[in-house]
Amino acid sequence: MRRARGGKMRRRQRRDDFVAPEIPFDLMIHILGRLPAKSLMRFRCVSKLWSGLIRSRYFTNLYLTVASSRLLPRPLGLYMSLVENNSNDYLELWEYPRKHQLLSLRLSSSINSSESSLKPELTFPGMGGHKMVVLRGLILYSLCRKACIYNPTTRQDVILPAIKSKILDQREPKYVHYFFGHDPVHDHYKIVCTIVIHPRDRGKITSEHWVFLLEPGGFWKKVEYDDQPHMPTREGFCINGVIYYLAFTHTCRDNVYCFDVRSEEFSKIQAPLEVSEFGQSVGFIEHGGKPALLDYTHIGETGVSELWVLEVDGGTWLRKSLVLKPCQRHLVDDIDILDLSVHGTGQNDEVILALCWPCYLLCYDLIKNDLRKVIINREITPDQHLFVYVKVMDKCENIMHLEL
Repeated sequence: MRRARGGKMRRRQRRDDFVAPEIPFDLMIHILGRLPAKSLMRFRCVSKLWSGLIRSRYFTNLYLTVASSRLLPRPLGLYMSLVENNSNDYLELWEYPRKHQLLSLRLSSSINSSESSLKPELTFPGMGGHKMVVLRGLILYSLCRKACIYNPTTRQDVILPAIKSKILDQREPKYVHYFFGHDPVHDHYKIVCTIVIHPRDRGKITSEHWVFLLEPGGFWKKVEYDDQPHMPTREGFCINGVIYYLAFTHTCRDNVYCFDVRSEEFSKIQAPLEVSEFGQSVGFIEHGGKPALLDYTHIGETGVSELWVLEVDGGTWLRKSLVLKPCQRHLVDDIDILDLSVHGTGQNDEVILALCWPCYLLCYDLIKNDLRKVIINREITPDQHLFVYVKVMDKCENIMHLEL
């Protein structure tokens, strides 16, 4: 018995003297880079070392790389901005929105192979606004003449300073468009703002272009553009450090404008001649890492839509006709094409088409040529005068702390 007690005491003493080996710093970085974003937000309180590491730009980029390379697909998630206004005038909506809120939606259930539903996960009163741009897990939206950036992972909302431009003081109708870009060489985020005066008599267009570097001490800087003033007509997107968007001038309507985020220079590409005008039933999307035009004008009548993909190197357009499967034609038979609008692309190059009322989405997989319906489980009535803007969140979770 004495030997047994002595053995237990020695083993207990050995356990008390045991010191776990210190984890190498490089290994700790790789371990943290594979944890959920919510856990990282809590781990910032562990020590100053962990807080500084998690908030560093190096770790943020590492986390984005790891998150984008995960093989497991994330469930469909999107943010929907609801702006209530009693007028259908774009100018009044932009200047004086009555009520606005941002909804976070998640896929809740699958009714059948061609239909599923989304339910509101979180509601953010006072956020959202006119138009939204999603870039590397960040959301850019405009509200009352100011650009706002929201990070869903850190729940941080930053309002950029107002642009001090004399063109905003003029009484002519003004349009403001914001674009979001990232320079992969210098790892810089930049916001581009185009302010346009377009007289009601359809006279000559006047435009200004401003750039904001999203860094501490950032400010709006005016960028000169020597070509004809132009007016953007669609939300833009950034691919490999270049922002693409559609715009027209007082002499030409068919141009794709390119803004190099690094050099801050403009260029333009002629759109396909077959697409004479960018009507409401033409969407500008990213497809396979390239800019593309989706013409769904006749999808309700014939089930056929046209896809034009831009070969950036040669500046040429490749055309492809998409024909809906007969079993899916019923999803578009009773739709007024004028009520249908493109809101970007989601995972697997699915084009998101949204209807304001009744409020639901159509997800069109351009690779598999497959269409499905996604119902939004939120009651929206036509008397609310809602302007609905939908953006699908990419699979990246950005843990960057926004500082100005």
